[in-house]
Amino acid sequence: MQSCSPRKVFIRTDSNKTISSGHVMRCLSLADALAEAGAEVVFVTSDDTPQEVIEARGFPVAVLGSDWRNLMDGLERLMGLCEALPFSPVVLIDTYSVTKECVDALSEVARVCYLGSKGGALGNLSLLINYSTRVDPRAYERLYAHRATRLLLGPKYAPLRKQFSQGSKAPVDSIGRVLVTTGNTDPRGFVPRFLEAVLADEVLRSVNYEVVVGGMFSCESAIEKVAEESGVINLNRGIRDMAPLMEICDAAVSANGTTVYELSAMGVPAVTFAMVDEQEVSAKSFAELGCTAYAGSLSEGVAAVAEKAAALLRGFVEDPGCAEKLAGNAHRLIDGGGAGRIAKEVVSL
Repeated sequence: MQSCSPRKVFIRTDSNKTISSGHVMRCLSLADALAEAGAEVVFVTSDDTPQEVIEARGFPVAVLGSDWRNLMDGLERLMGLCEALPFSPVVLIDTYSVTKECVDALSEVARVCYLGSKGGALGNLSLLINYSTRVDPRAYERLYAHRATRLLLGPKYAPLRKQFSQGSKAPVDSIGRVLVTTGNTDPRGFVPRFLEAVLADEVLRSVNYEVVVGGMFSCESAIEKVAEESGVINLNRGIRDMAPLMEICDAAVSANGTTVYELSAMGVPAVTFAMVDEQEVSAKSFAELGCTAYAGSLSEGVAAVAEKAAALLRGFVEDPGCAEKLAGNAHRLIDGGGAGRIAKEVVSL
């Protein structure tokens, strides 16, 4: 294989009604940092669902027309994109559908990087990034030491947009406005259940709520109905930059994922929950480190998690000092500079 040029990076990721938009959003943050470091970035996706969002940020998209659950489907075309170049590019994969078979095939024509927390040996990786708060460096060293794979491990590598590296918000004396977000999807209908729970609470019904309604929500009508009857719920659609919303909020209720890292970098106290099983370990870890309040996994029942999230939020409202302590711990763990650190390593491959 020819030596790699850092000036071409293909980012292989997906977003659809099943996969949260978090994969694409964190890759966009990384793409910004890569472009700033001098790389030419092209996104490669299974279908055109995330194309508009990606292109709005200034990056081209190659749509494979393949099955997102099987990365071998469409692999030939991706390899063709690599082989058409006069040098070996970098392919960065961010999808839980990644397999050793796919990585080993791509490594014949590119330097392959993986961003994520999927376990097991994933083959001939040049670089692996896992920014989870619960990561075992020794386990990764045992898997990849013989391959000389570069390992970027821990929350300091969380790939956030540049504005999240500007420092944390000043602490507040009271919590009057709360951000509610599950990302681009809410397949289990957590948001309407949670809003019903807070409106039924004497303390929480006096708080204002900024609710993010994702583009792939199937429960939008239920949310609208609750909002119309409340007077304290503001619906936010088409949000592409969460930072301004976080800036005006005193606390947040969020599905675990990139958003929680962004809230941590900004110093916003958060009640979190796991939308899918893959988020559970990370979500629990944040809470165990004293960085968030954890309401549980939706696999335990949406109503139960919504009620617990409301109870934890009430604790924030009644004791802002407790919320401030969690936010301070979270910000000390995540400073927002991870995307730049990753980009520096990728362009040097």
